[in-house]
Amino acid sequence: MSWPLHLRVLVRLQWVFAALAVGFLIASAARAAIVGAPLSAANIPASIGLFVLYAASLFLPRAGRLGWYRLAMIPALVFFGGGGVIANVLRYAENGLESYASVTAFVIAVGINAFGTILNLIAALGLFRKDGSP
Repeated sequence: MSWPLHLRVLVRLQWVFAALAVGFLIASAARAAIVGAPLSAANIPASIGLFVLYAASLFLPRAGRLGWYRLAMIPALVFFGGGGVIANVLRYAENGLESYASVTAFVIAVGINAFGTILNLIAALGLFRKDGSP
């Protein structure tokens, strides 16, 4: 079966995901500094640290380490899918907006993480075309 998404496009989209997420975290930190409350309940330093590791894993295909890249997507699925999507939805279901600046902040947080989770699932399952360089 030939998959429509090329590896190089997948990795670029994963960089977009990482940039969006880190941008959200920086905006959250800025909001916390200005008004005393972040955009969401995310632990900002720990989350940025996870994204540094995630970004490092995005260099693996270029280094010819496709298996390691796919393996690295498993913890990414746990952290960004489990923590970024499922945990946010459950937190909202239990406490409403208590942990969020607004419904918009909640939707953006879940949306960014859902986008990344879909990409990471595609990567982990190898549902991409391998021809061409990443």
